[in-house]
Amino acid sequence: MGVLIGIVGPVFALIGMGALAMRLKLLELVALKGMTDFVFYAAMPSLLFLSIGGAPPLRLADVAASFLLGALLLFAVAVLLGKYVLRVGLAGSGVFALNCVFGNTVMLGIPIVDAGYGREGVANLLAVVAFHSAFLLPLATILIEADTGTGRGPLGILRASLPGIVRNPVIVTMVLALSWRLTGLGIPGGVQRFLGLLGAAGPPLALFCLGASLPKPTGWHDLREVLLGGLLKLFLMPALVAAIAFAAGIEGIAFKVVVLASAMPTGANAFLLARRFATMAEASASTVVASTAVSIVTLATLLSWLG
Repeated sequence: MGVLIGIVGPVFALIGMGALAMRLKLLELVALKGMTDFVFYAAMPSLLFLSIGGAPPLRLADVAASFLLGALLLFAVAVLLGKYVLRVGLAGSGVFALNCVFGNTVMLGIPIVDAGYGREGVANLLAVVAFHSAFLLPLATILIEADTGTGRGPLGILRASLPGIVRNPVIVTMVLALSWRLTGLGIPGGVQRFLGLLGAAGPPLALFCLGASLPKPTGWHDLREVLLGGLLKLFLMPALVAAIAFAAGIEGIAFKVVVLASAMPTGANAFLLARRFATMAEASASTVVASTAVSIVTLATLLSWLG
């Protein structure tokens, strides 16, 4: 109960405020875009830079590898379930698999990890965030395009995805912060305070924007896909990643963060990809909303267990 009141409750209260503001039309779409851009291009990069610069020695490679291995294994299982249980095509199976493994690690993950484990936790989360988008979104796109017959092979899809990956502010921040860390110079006091002010605005504003930008399901006709996807995302994925991380010898905050990151509800980018290709967009939107709502309980339970 203490975790629910102290960490998860305020997080989801901010999400609810954002959703309510949009429902009551208190917020214009242009204002929401401006706030979201500020979060992604200024506030969150500042927080991440400080987290990497001031954290103890980082174990990014094994943390990211444990998460990615678990995500890829579950992605493969979900594709098979989509094809042979849900009876959808390869494109639909790719979208379903993305719903099962692509979590909201930025707008929800960073605020929760920051509240629970501070800058050291956020620094360990960074590698998961970077590799999470760089691998999973192109992988799902390859399956969708292979089924829709656009004629672009895997290399062509990866080449088309590369500019977006390189321009991703999280990845750029990670490269800059790690490069600066290697110099051993530390962050000057004035710069540290400036980044601290910007970074402090990131988590609460990100949560408000998340609530305001949640997709609106047009119905619940794809209940099987939503229920199965939610079960795999919120329960099987954290269990699988926890087993892999434990076997890899990951301990302490790094273990807690990688497991918590794997338990994040389905991220909105999965829905955006589904809508872009007009493939299972309604099921994806419903999975984002349903898994976010259920994660109030699952994340509080997991945080209590992890300690």
